[in-house]
Amino acid sequence: NMLDPIAPEQRPWLMERMQQRRRGELLPDIVEAEMVRKDGSRFTALVAPAGLYDDKGNFTGFIGAMIDISPRKELEQRLQDRVAEVEQLNRTLTTLLADLQTTNRDLETMTTQLREANEELEAFAYSVSHDLRAPLRAMQGFAQALLEDYAGHLDPVGQDYAQRIVKAAQRMDALIQDLLAYSRLSRTQVTPQPIPLSAAVSEVLRYLEEECQQREARVTVTEPLPLVQGYQPILIQVLSNLLSNALKYVPTGKRPFIRIRAEERDTWIRLWVEDNGIGIAPEHQARIFRIFERLHDAETYPGTGIGLAIVRKGIERLGGRVGVESVPDEGSRFWIELPKGS
Repeated sequence: NMLDPIAPEQRPWLMERMQQRRRGELLPDIVEAEMVRKDGSRFTALVAPAGLYDDKGNFTGFIGAMIDISPRKELEQRLQDRVAEVEQLNRTLTTLLADLQTTNRDLETMTTQLREANEELEAFAYSVSHDLRAPLRAMQGFAQALLEDYAGHLDPVGQDYAQRIVKAAQRMDALIQDLLAYSRLSRTQVTPQPIPLSAAVSEVLRYLEEECQQREARVTVTEPLPLVQGYQPILIQVLSNLLSNALKYVPTGKRPFIRIRAEERDTWIRLWVEDNGIGIAPEHQARIFRIFERLHDAETYPGTGIGLAIVRKGIERLGGRVGVESVPDEGSRFWIELPKGS
């Protein structure tokens, strides 16, 4: 019987169709139906049924042909699922594009604001460099003239006041210069390239040669010093600040000893600047890299409190890291890390 393999829930529907066709209604010759195998599993088939009738016109059963279209139905389902996924991806992409356009507009606004801020900062830096330093130089010059030309007319108190004016003007000028140097680090266009550490260290030591001689400092450079990826002007400034501090922060009467060496650490080069200075307590070793952080008064150890902030800012602009290991009264071991140059 044709009804046997047809799913039970579809048999009434199929019989009704056959009755409709017998009444002369125009219906498709082939229909899609759910079928049941002998093991109970189901599949979809195209069925072309025909009714069987006896001599009196009574319905006795079905005959017909069927084709298993389960593979096609599975493929159609996969295609429908894929279409749904593509539609969802398109909706997601549309949302992302809208977000990206909004982000681009925000970035353009921020870029414009940043450009305007940089222009204002440039103007401010120019004003600081020229307009503020000019009065300082005048103060320093007139106070120096008082000491040189009118010292005989000043009592010891007056001379002391004049000397304080000179020193204060010098400290203020040094502070302005360090602030300008710190500010320039944020605006400098950095183009990293391979730099020989040995050449950079030699240049800084030549610059500090007179100060080293005055302090009778002993400086040891342990070769080799390899190539690093960096930017020469910033690296020179960083090394100059580190070595100046190593010369400066040494107890009175103690001969400075500085050792410079490098070591490879995976894809990094770590350069050490070791000294025999006053050292830094553990609780202060993080804050000394902040701007205006001082651990000692300016009379004991002159400085502006910006030197190590410049070191940190400069190394960060080069994509590197900086740190210190130190024990009070036993010296410090400052280090900077930069990517290998080759």
